[in-house]
Amino acid sequence: MSEKLKVLTFCSWFPNRLKPTLGNFVQKHAECAALYNEVISLAIFPDTSIEKLEVSDTLNGSLREIVCYYPKKEKGWKPLRLLKNYLEHRRAFKASMELVNKQFGKPDIVHLNIVYPLGLWALWLKITKGIPYVITENSSGWHVTSEHAYPNSIRFLGKLVFRSASYILPVSENLKKNIQILAPKNKYALISNVVDEDLFQPQSVSTERFRFIHISTGVDEIKNLSGMIRVMAAIYSENQTIELDIVSDGDIEYARKLALELQLPNSHLRFHSTKTTAEVAAMIQASNALLMFSNYENFPCVIAEAMMCGKPVVSSNVNGIPEHVLPDVNGILVHPRDEKALKNAMLNLATTPNQFDEKTIRSYAEKHFGYREVGKAFTEIYEKVVNKNN
Repeated sequence: MSEKLKVLTFCSWFPNRLKPTLGNFVQKHAECAALYNEVISLAIFPDTSIEKLEVSDTLNGSLREIVCYYPKKEKGWKPLRLLKNYLEHRRAFKASMELVNKQFGKPDIVHLNIVYPLGLWALWLKITKGIPYVITENSSGWHVTSEHAYPNSIRFLGKLVFRSASYILPVSENLKKNIQILAPKNKYALISNVVDEDLFQPQSVSTERFRFIHISTGVDEIKNLSGMIRVMAAIYSENQTIELDIVSDGDIEYARKLALELQLPNSHLRFHSTKTTAEVAAMIQASNALLMFSNYENFPCVIAEAMMCGKPVVSSNVNGIPEHVLPDVNGILVHPRDEKALKNAMLNLATTPNQFDEKTIRSYAEKHFGYREVGKAFTEIYEKVVNKNN
């Protein structure tokens, strides 16, 4: 197919004025697709502070980003409130699609990023306009056998959306197996989270003081910051050369309090608020290794970012993480919640920092997470779907 395809990336999660880092990995996937296609990203969010629709239409390189905010009511009789909010959401979708049609007409294909909550609109476009769609999924809510799974009502609607997709593109094999419980007959292709290989570059640092970095939303039941902090306190009592930077855009006051209770000095445990992508890249480059200790997870983008910088990873071996964190190549794995094992792994890496090769880690990342490779993979899928439907 010689002409560029018109791709509408329809995003349940996306950076916005209410949550600036929400779904930044979705935005990066759209940027990859825009390397080889004509792409518009569309996201819709409720906002309790506004009285009428507001639309942001911006150009991010070759990617056009439309983010629509609709007024959401929080008070009043619940049935009437829910109806009003639905109608406002529907109005936002209609207004956004009018902008899309004005920009490039009818899309050749929809790329739905995250099924819940906007997936039904992708299904609606297929039914009413004949536009096929593919799905990239990241949410751990589809770990259907987990205690953290979405409720049955969402899973029922999700099943409808998944089963009508031309392709499902989970970011990990583990997530694929869970989605296949809902949609066993669909076509699947694994396409991981992506990293800008030009921004996330290797940079050598001193190993006299070994600096770990952790970057996440900080939700403790998922990311287990409390466990990491307790391990840092245990390490500090016997080794004062190991440090940890925690970067989070979430509410992690509990973590700060725990660090104070354990008397961890700021010189060894530092907290940082929201950072831009460029700032994240700089902080990873200035670190020696990435630290993750999640209780459950898919495959967090920050692991791919650390690897692109040539940094090894110490992580719990949950869900999709062991698919890419390989003990002989780029990191050390421990069981979730095993604080003794995490302490030993951190000490092991800090005292023998040259056991992993920076160039090997970077090479692995370029092959699996690079913008150009992922963009090509998306385009191959798009072309298969569009050619089949023509």
